[in-house]
Amino acid sequence: MAQACVTMGIPAPGSSLSFGQSTFSDDVLKIELCGPDKSQMSVIDVPGIFRTPTEGVTTKDDMALVRRMVRRYIENPRTIILAVVPANVDIATQEILTLAAEVDPSGQRTLGVLTKPDLVDRGAEQDILDLVRGKRNKLNLGYCIVRNRGQQERAASSAERHKVETEFFKTQP
Repeated sequence: MAQACVTMGIPAPGSSLSFGQSTFSDDVLKIELCGPDKSQMSVIDVPGIFRTPTEGVTTKDDMALVRRMVRRYIENPRTIILAVVPANVDIATQEILTLAAEVDPSGQRTLGVLTKPDLVDRGAEQDILDLVRGKRNKLNLGYCIVRNRGQQERAASSAERHKVETEFFKTQP
């Protein structure tokens, strides 16, 4: 019989939570490359902020832990904040932009990253263009748009992925 693996205090994918067990952990996995020819830089990917717990998956304690974790990292004045938000949701509902503005009021270290542009509803493309052009929810460093592979493209080669991405960004608007 296979035994579920628990890593960093978190249940393995597909395992159910025990009562009171968290989906998230304050533990940090840190990988450093050292050497005289290496730049000093860390990349930390924190979980996304969420507002509603899901029974058996996340709890209110998880919500608070994630929010504290995000805030702790972005408060550091040496941190570059990549505020990743889906392009197919209302930007006004994205709490990360509010948090970023609180800790970076001058906007010198916050860059917006819009994901899922291929999921934007027809007719809403102009809203995304207004963001990117700085007409709405302006960020000093602006926004970039990233199109990731969809579920059906997971097995695509890098060349195939690049071709699909290039074609997507060539289409209007």
